[in-house]
Amino acid sequence: MEQQPRMNNFDQVRLFGAILVIYGHAYALSGFPSPGFAVNAVGTVGVKIFFSISGYLIALSWLSDPNIGRFMLRRLLRLIPALAVVVLLSALVMGPLLTTLSFKQYFSNPLTYFYLKNIALYINYSLPGLFENNVYPGAVNGSLWSLPAEFAMYLLTPVLIGIAGLIAGRTAFAVIGGIFIAVAYWATSILPQFRLVVYATDVWSWLSVAPYFVMGMLYAVCRLDRFFNIYVGAAGLFALAIFETNVAVKEAALLLILPYFSLSFGTGFAPVLRKLTRGADLSYGLFLYGFPIEQILKLELGSLVGPWKTFVLATVISAGFAFVSWHFVEKPTLAWKPRKKRESTEIHPESIDLPLTAPHSSG
Repeated sequence: MEQQPRMNNFDQVRLFGAILVIYGHAYALSGFPSPGFAVNAVGTVGVKIFFSISGYLIALSWLSDPNIGRFMLRRLLRLIPALAVVVLLSALVMGPLLTTLSFKQYFSNPLTYFYLKNIALYINYSLPGLFENNVYPGAVNGSLWSLPAEFAMYLLTPVLIGIAGLIAGRTAFAVIGGIFIAVAYWATSILPQFRLVVYATDVWSWLSVAPYFVMGMLYAVCRLDRFFNIYVGAAGLFALAIFETNVAVKEAALLLILPYFSLSFGTGFAPVLRKLTRGADLSYGLFLYGFPIEQILKLELGSLVGPWKTFVLATVISAGFAFVSWHFVEKPTLAWKPRKKRESTEIHPESIDLPLTAPHSSG
C-alpha cells in the first residue's frame, strides 16, 4: 500500500533551521559578526530548533517501539549514510582539487585519512592544505560538531525514559528531565568553563543544546503536545525579541519558548508549506553541504561575495546537493529501516502522522 503523505510541517521547520545555520555561517565565514536572536547567533538558534524537534520525534519513536536494536538501527540509517557521502566527497574529491599541496603530498598526509573518522562521528575539521587563507582557516565543515552531540542524546533517550518508567512514568520523567535541564543550564551558564572533550566533542557545546532535546522529549513523554498553539508560541518569540533583560533570563526564556513554537508549528499542517519541499526532506543535506560550499565560495570569490551573496549562493547550491542526497542516499537507505514486529505502522522521526496515536508510558 502506498504510504500517505505525512500531515505535519516538521520537514519545513527543519528546513528553516538548516537555512538559519547557513545564514549564520555566511557572516562568520565572511569575517562579520553573526546576526543574533535572544543572545544566540542565528545559526545556533537553527541547531536548537533541530534538537527540539529531534527530542520530540525520537522520544515518540522509542515509545512506539522500545526495542534498542531497531531503535539504534533507525537512528544510524538516518544519520550516517548521508554523512559518509559528504565526508568522502570532501576528502577524496574536494580536497585534492582545492588543496595547496600536490596530489602526492595530499594523499600521503595522515590528516586526509584522519578526516574519514567523521563518518564515525569522531569530528575533525581539517584537511591538509585546504582553506588555509580563508577568513575562517582550515575548517572544512564546521557544522559537524552537533552530530555526535545529537547521537549522544539518542543513546540517552532509552535510558532516561526507561528509568522514568521504572519509577513513576510521566511524572518521574518530568522530574528527571527537569533536573537534567537545570544541571545543563547551571553548568553552561554559571560554572567556570574549562576544556573538556569526550570523543572529540566539546562537552560544554553538547550541554548548551542538550536541554532543547530534553524539552522536546518532555512534550512527547508527558503528552503535553495537546497544549501546542502556534499563536501562543509566536507571541512568546515576539516578546523575547522586543523585551530586553539579562543574558541568563534570555537564555532561559529561549529554552522555554523555542521548543514550544517549533513543535507547535511542526505538529500543524499547512498544505501550502508542503509545496516547498514536495515530500523531500532537504534539511539534513542543506546542513551537511552548506558550510563546505560557503568555504569554497570564499576561497574562489573572496571579498567579491559578502555575507548575503554567500548565503544566497550557498543555499541554492546546497539545495541541489541536498536534493540529490535525499533522493539517492537518504530516502533509499531509510527504506531499510526495521519495522516494529506484529504491527504494520509505527511513529518515528522519518514517518510520523498526526494526530498522534502512539502508545505512551503511563508508569
